[in-house]
Amino acid sequence: MKYLALAFVLTFSGPAFAQDNSGGQDPTPVMTPNQLKHYPFAPDTRQEKPPVIKDLSVTQQYYLTRDRRMFKDLAARHLGILEIHGDKTDLSTIQQLYDRHILKDNQVAQWQAVGVVFGDILANELDLHWVSYADEKGVSTALQWKNTKNFVFPVTMFSKRIKFNEKIDAKAIYDKIARDVKDFIAYENSKPTE
Repeated sequence: MKYLALAFVLTFSGPAFAQDNSGGQDPTPVMTPNQLKHYPFAPDTRQEKPPVIKDLSVTQQYYLTRDRRMFKDLAARHLGILEIHGDKTDLSTIQQLYDRHILKDNQVAQWQAVGVVFGDILANELDLHWVSYADEKGVSTALQWKNTKNFVFPVTMFSKRIKFNEKIDAKAIYDKIARDVKDFIAYENSKPTE
């Protein structure tokens, strides 16, 4: 009924809508900016479901371990780097993989392995931990600070940048995320305790 009334209003409202002066070629009614501003649109009643956060499944743990091995193999074979530390010293290894064009743009799995190792750096340096994050879009592995609603999604961080032809500066990306994490830690710490 609501849509029928709207159709009636749009069809028969006449001068309430601005006229198109393009010679009558487009019969679609056009609202003026003032009419659009004051139009009584129906409220958005969609309810977002909160994400479901769990410990990593055995399968997710397996994939993280596999991706770490893949990264170590890439670093050893192409850069001669035999040890990955899981801290900020690994940022230079990530940067070298990019700067030396070791990986092609279409090697999504390898770029996501870079994201996993980057996530390990973030986890170790910023006191984050890996979790399973499920929402209406699917299930992802994410990093969480304590038991809060603050998450970082490092796995696709590099593959998406490569997909959109963005330059990679591993240290700058790390520094930006470190600032963001420090901000949400400060925010969470400033909340009154219940």
